[in-house]
Amino acid sequence: MRIPKKTILVLFWAAIVMTACSSYEDLEKNRAKRAQTATGDIRIAMVWQEKLFNSYFYEGAELAADEINKNGGIKGRKIQPVRYNNESGTREMDMKLVKKIASDPYLVAIIGHYDWHIEASVTYEYSGILFMAAAGSIPGLTQHGFQYVFRNIPSDRETGMDLANFVKKIGFSDVLIIDDRTVSGKGLADIFHERASKIGINVIARKSYSIREDDFKPLLGEIKKQNFDAIFLGGGIPEAGILIKQAREMGVVAPFIGGAYLNSTTIWDIAGNAAEGTITSTSFHHDDHYTAAQTFTRKFYARFHEYPDAWAAHGYDSIRLIASAIEKAGSTVPLVVASYLRYIENYEGAIGTYSFTLEGDVVGEINDFQVLHEGKFELMEGHYERNLQRFSGTP
Repeated sequence: MRIPKKTILVLFWAAIVMTACSSYEDLEKNRAKRAQTATGDIRIAMVWQEKLFNSYFYEGAELAADEINKNGGIKGRKIQPVRYNNESGTREMDMKLVKKIASDPYLVAIIGHYDWHIEASVTYEYSGILFMAAAGSIPGLTQHGFQYVFRNIPSDRETGMDLANFVKKIGFSDVLIIDDRTVSGKGLADIFHERASKIGINVIARKSYSIREDDFKPLLGEIKKQNFDAIFLGGGIPEAGILIKQAREMGVVAPFIGGAYLNSTTIWDIAGNAAEGTITSTSFHHDDHYTAAQTFTRKFYARFHEYPDAWAAHGYDSIRLIASAIEKAGSTVPLVVASYLRYIENYEGAIGTYSFTLEGDVVGEINDFQVLHEGKFELMEGHYERNLQRFSGTP
């Protein structure tokens, strides 16, 4: 009997999927088996897009590892952080790196990932390796019932609502929303839009752009005709910086407001003075009065002679969280460590006091707000009116 070509194709792909699943299952079992008897260094991968924007993610993570190791490690075993830079920015190349990392049977955990969180989480889950997403704010990341996946950054659902409440609090009434059509950018803008409409903020218009663009003048020409006192920007670097620069060149003076993907002084590197007054959410600022934040800031400055950014704090907390769970579990088997991590409550980290849900989400009052002034972020707390008058273009 001749088998139809379509049936052969279906069987071919099914075989590939089954082989891949079998391969991942073997990797998960081998990793757990090795971890049960391992006695050497505890390997943790750090994955970041180092060349995309200015950040101290690696430095924060390595500071945490050094502190733990100088205090004797975990039952005599040292933390060995391993750097990986997914600098390509393309899904194909970054997923190759993800598979390469997951294939290392000696790795216990992975922290970081600025992009491709959900795609990476699938590979890490089926490879049996703990994944702490430091920038994985997309709500869907923790909605798959995975056992190994966590994040220590607030979900965009929480951040979008917090940003809308903040905009209302500081007195903006007419807001224009622009997003970059991506899952992260549009998703955050959707949540902001929904909350803003419920609390009485007038969303006068909704616009979008493609991350493949670099000429935003036609879009900006349209919005100049509207009357608004702030622009919510659901987008990231570098496109957001280019858009902000072009907006100022065309005479748009209203402040831009956004989430974690704008939380980098690289915006200033791209847009220069045009980025003055950009407001973002942040889970850490070195001027936070929170005791653990100040302690971390002092240690970081003493080591690197620079103030830490939010990403340094996320790297630092990621390592310390995993180390704490390993110590409590008395094991480096990823599934055992994950079970302890899931039930951590009221952890006092650099980004605040927080706990984890069973789904792997971080919960706690983490979000704060900052404004970009002369190339550096300043906390908004306590001086809303002064900052808004100084940065928004108000006479």
